[in-house]
Amino acid sequence: MTEEKKKTEKGNRLWFKLVLLLVPRLVTGYFRLVDITSRKIFLNSEYEDQVCKKKPFACACFHGTMLFPVYHCGRYPGVVMVSRSWDGELIDRSIRRMGYDTTRGSSSRGGKEALWEMIDMIKERNYCSGLAVDAPRGPSRKVKIGIVVVAKETGQPVVPLVSWATRQIQFRSWDSMILPLPFSTIVMAFGKPTAVPQGLNNEDYENIRLEIEQEMLRVQEQAENKVMEIQTGEGHS
Repeated sequence: MTEEKKKTEKGNRLWFKLVLLLVPRLVTGYFRLVDITSRKIFLNSEYEDQVCKKKPFACACFHGTMLFPVYHCGRYPGVVMVSRSWDGELIDRSIRRMGYDTTRGSSSRGGKEALWEMIDMIKERNYCSGLAVDAPRGPSRKVKIGIVVVAKETGQPVVPLVSWATRQIQFRSWDSMILPLPFSTIVMAFGKPTAVPQGLNNEDYENIRLEIEQEMLRVQEQAENKVMEIQTGEGHS
């Protein structure tokens, strides 16, 4: 039985239809709860003020720390790429409930088509864009070239956004995904925007990809250090 046929059969089952109905509502409700009950600290917020609030941008997140940044950026009209897997259907519906449009694809299935669909939507609707830059299979925190292509074709600056929290669950997945818990202090760090010029050769693509990756690693460390500082301070209080 082909994967597509299995997916179709699963989609016709009552339990799966109920999951698709309920889980996205639970996900968005959960993040509203986290948002309402948690203190937020923004590092390098001048980048959000100077760039994100003034023009469309390409938001670059690591897959493992993207959950709260995705929720936060729902205030900016945008499009996010989601995989075509069956669990991607749950993510797709959850993302749409946060206010985004989506395209469906990954590096292994329909990725190029989804990337160009995203680029077309950005141009037509003046959207922001969002990519988990190390997805779908990693390695974790290793930026792939897709975000550079999107930025080049749309003229959007790439703005890294990472997060960490004082209370969180960290899963044993390839990306060490974190789920922030209610009543946390959530630290989100913006990275320095990267402009991607036209007329790039292969070496230019790699240099810009590496520049974005190094900036994301820098601000991820900054966010994690801030959380450690907060927790150390609480321990001494």
